[in-house]
Amino acid sequence: MPGFAVVGLGMGRGRARLIHETAGAELRCVCDLREPLAREVGEELSCDAVTDLDDVLGRADVDVVMVMTPSGLHGELGVRCAEAGKHVVTTKPMDVSTEACDRLIAAADGSGVQLAVDYQSRYVDTNFRVATALREGWLGRPLLGEVRFKWFRSDDYFAHGGGWRGTWRMDGGGSLANQGSHLIDLLVWFMGDPVQVYGEAAVLNHEIETEDVGMAILRYANGARGGIVGTTTFPESAYFSAEVHGTEGGVLIDAVLSGEARCFGDGLEEKLASVDNPLHNIVEDIVSCLEKGTPVRVDGREGRRTVALLEAIYRSSREGRPVAMESAP
Repeated sequence: MPGFAVVGLGMGRGRARLIHETAGAELRCVCDLREPLAREVGEELSCDAVTDLDDVLGRADVDVVMVMTPSGLHGELGVRCAEAGKHVVTTKPMDVSTEACDRLIAAADGSGVQLAVDYQSRYVDTNFRVATALREGWLGRPLLGEVRFKWFRSDDYFAHGGGWRGTWRMDGGGSLANQGSHLIDLLVWFMGDPVQVYGEAAVLNHEIETEDVGMAILRYANGARGGIVGTTTFPESAYFSAEVHGTEGGVLIDAVLSGEARCFGDGLEEKLASVDNPLHNIVEDIVSCLEKGTPVRVDGREGRRTVALLEAIYRSSREGRPVAMESAP
């Protein structure tokens, strides 16, 4: 049974509970610079608690380290974990730059360890079924994919936790890179990598470095189009949605994280219902990978794709023109 450790107990506290509750996984240790928080979570979940990553990496009973820290630290800490022979899971996004992603991928490859990125929306039944439908051609030729969210985030949200949110160095972007990362990952999963990107980003109602309104228009090699809209300026967190259609059918996913959706096209709903989704969270995915040899749903190279698209959107916004997507190394 693989042993897990969680580093960073903001986002990581929930993931530590998930490990504790998942069959086939064993939570061995939690780690956070805030000693009282680490001790509290350790007591809650009956595991060891430390404040130093080296104390995690020196443990023979830890096989997998989940890096749940601010985004700008994922690559740096992930490299240390990989070089210590630990399998690595980062929360989303993989890091704030493709350069950092590439260093982490190289470290994992060099050490022969698994590398995965935790995109929970990839494990939702509806989303998995739509990705399968697109791969199988059930929607016909893809024409348009869109992701959109309108959420609220207060100024206190950005100030909380040391002020890393909304900064380029640690958050890597704003509404698109942080809140919208799940949706952009879905769009990449559904539609593939675009060949051209036009993006706009602006700060309209927060005192932050990065955008609180972002949007992009994408063009794909087959002529299809894509759209992205994301903001944290809406009065409430109202919706988080994805849409895709082709020449033979379409799906409107009204709630990406819960899977509420509407299907259009003869027999499409029945076909989607026939698809079995064998994995329901990142912990099950890692356990299956290590115990059965199955590939993880989002490995390092797959996780890098979202970061590359974000970089293209921000570059386009800065330069005020469409830009070509660069090919992955």
